[in-house]
Amino acid sequence: MTARNDDATGEPIPARRRAVNLRSVLLGLVGVAFICGLTPYNDFVVNNTYLVGNFLPIGLLLFFLLVIMLVNAPLWRFAPRHALSSGELAVALGMTLVSCALPSSGLMRYLPAFLVGLQYHGIADAEFRRCISDLNLPAWIFPQFESPSDPVIQDYWGRVLPGEMIPWAAWVTPAIAWGILLAAMYGAVICISVIVRRQWVENERLPFPLASIYVSLVEEPQPGHGLNALFRSRGFWMALAAVFVMHSINALNLYWPKYVERIPLGFNMGAIFSEEPWRYTEWGFKSQTLYFSIIGITFFLQTKIAFSLWFFFIAVQVTRMLIVPQGWEITTGMQTDQLFGAVLVFAATVLWIGRNHWLLVMRHMLGRATADEPRGKYLPYSIAGWGLVGCWLAMAAWLVAAGASVAGAVVLVGMLMVLFMVIARVVAETGLIFVQFSLLPLWRPWTFLGTALPFGWRTTPQSFFYSAMFTGMLSHDMRETSSVYTTQSLKVADDTAYANDDSWRRSLAFVVALALALLTGYLISGASTLYVEYTHASTVDRLQATPINGYGVDAAPRYQVISPTRDYLSSAGGPNEAHSRLGHFTFGAALTAMLGVLRLRLAWWPLHPVGFLLVYSYPIMTIWFSIFVGWLAKVLIVKFGGIELFRAARNVFIGLIIGEAGTAAVWLVVSFVRLWLGLEYYSVRLLPG
Repeated sequence: MTARNDDATGEPIPARRRAVNLRSVLLGLVGVAFICGLTPYNDFVVNNTYLVGNFLPIGLLLFFLLVIMLVNAPLWRFAPRHALSSGELAVALGMTLVSCALPSSGLMRYLPAFLVGLQYHGIADAEFRRCISDLNLPAWIFPQFESPSDPVIQDYWGRVLPGEMIPWAAWVTPAIAWGILLAAMYGAVICISVIVRRQWVENERLPFPLASIYVSLVEEPQPGHGLNALFRSRGFWMALAAVFVMHSINALNLYWPKYVERIPLGFNMGAIFSEEPWRYTEWGFKSQTLYFSIIGITFFLQTKIAFSLWFFFIAVQVTRMLIVPQGWEITTGMQTDQLFGAVLVFAATVLWIGRNHWLLVMRHMLGRATADEPRGKYLPYSIAGWGLVGCWLAMAAWLVAAGASVAGAVVLVGMLMVLFMVIARVVAETGLIFVQFSLLPLWRPWTFLGTALPFGWRTTPQSFFYSAMFTGMLSHDMRETSSVYTTQSLKVADDTAYANDDSWRRSLAFVVALALALLTGYLISGASTLYVEYTHASTVDRLQATPINGYGVDAAPRYQVISPTRDYLSSAGGPNEAHSRLGHFTFGAALTAMLGVLRLRLAWWPLHPVGFLLVYSYPIMTIWFSIFVGWLAKVLIVKFGGIELFRAARNVFIGLIIGEAGTAAVWLVVSFVRLWLGLEYYSVRLLPG
């Protein structure tokens, strides 16, 4: 092993270690345990600021900032040969990042809660109970219980009595059964992420703003320094400090409103916009909160994308002011069908743009690729391609074994994979930390096929039920989606651990580390979720809400699963909507296609289809104004300061992002400290969500 001398210390530094080694994997597993073990207690019992909550998880940032500042910085300064390299930190960060899809809204907030809630609600609601009974669902997807009044069900809603044991044994069978399905699903996500990596990273050069932030955190310092260039930047710390002070003053206002004046960070013009035609606009147009993290992320976006994100929202509000007074309206059903058409066309556009790369992958799968063609990074394309096919078939087979029809299973898995790919693409292009497609349920194709088309193709009750259940579990609340975390992790590894290495043989270990993180995270987050659910009847904050995770165990099973299933099984075949489903589907598809073509053909065209894709979503309604501020700041910086000022401002805008997320993490810790001291505390939620 060769060595070099550090310029400042003179201490020999050994040749670069492999990124995936014992200590990087152990650090990653510690991060996984921290996120997956603490999140259920923090989110559901303490009712605190979400530890994950979006695609820039504050729990992950808190963990790695502590590692970098308190452990790695002193090592780089005084014992550099023992410091963690950027590649090692990237491996640990990637493992922790993919596990963020497990402990809360990505999975565990809903999966065990649904299995209990679907049984609990049947006690008092005969129609609810009859609907579940008529489906004849297999027993192995549920925890083992004698009746809905069994303690396995009742104590999950309430809590086990003192001296009683948590019924772990009752959950072994469903943990294994659902674990098989989830292994296939996450395997498919990894395969998709490996397949699209070259097209998105090398061919299209998507910006991956969030990955750029993670890379800035784990970048190695110059010789003789403990911190890298970002953490030694004056602009970074000034921006971070300003954000911290403003948010902390407002947090102190919650505790001592008589002594600390609140700094307004937003506006509410509901009273001003109460007259015609302004009153027809949505609440997000009238009231906004300024998010510094969104302003910072917008700085890294292409100007056209940032412009499109806020422009389409304003355009919809203008449209509402024009048509609603005339007796027309834009209903939720209309928005759903427009989004349905838009998502399918957006996905088709992604496939069309990368058609040469997908053909390359297929040639590898069929053994017809030439020796000089790229073979894949992290996994050979042949293994990734056939792995995707195998995982897809495994998911479909699981659903068929659980009672779904073959067609129902294939359509459900296909829709889920389309949404996973689309949201990963959107975040890769925009860097938005909060994206949802909650208006588009996975069961919408069956409503559409059954009522909007002349042949009236209906699926089986079991197939529709699983479509509704998977909607509530995996696609309704996509703020913590595995495909986003996986693609971002691969991009971070690309820029650090494997920046100059295209051989899958050396990077395969990283995929294995991600798989190990998912397995470990599933076990820890599942056990942690069951523990807090069975030991806490209500939250420990001043609200004393009961049951804990009320939305997951109460509202979501009712309105995301049973209600649409009952509607579909009725004679109407789905929601009673007066609009033309086919017409609005065609409108959304045509507009997205037109925007995509114009963007590809005309370099000056200012609108990106992602603006329309997200226009009806809750996240855009929440953050459009912050996007506008970030867009305006970037335009002014480039116009008056040129490329030099743009580059100089980079660390300032990262400071805004880390400052807001870091401040949220600090006040999350404050809540825990006050809880342990027996004092009243407040949840200080600073990030959109």
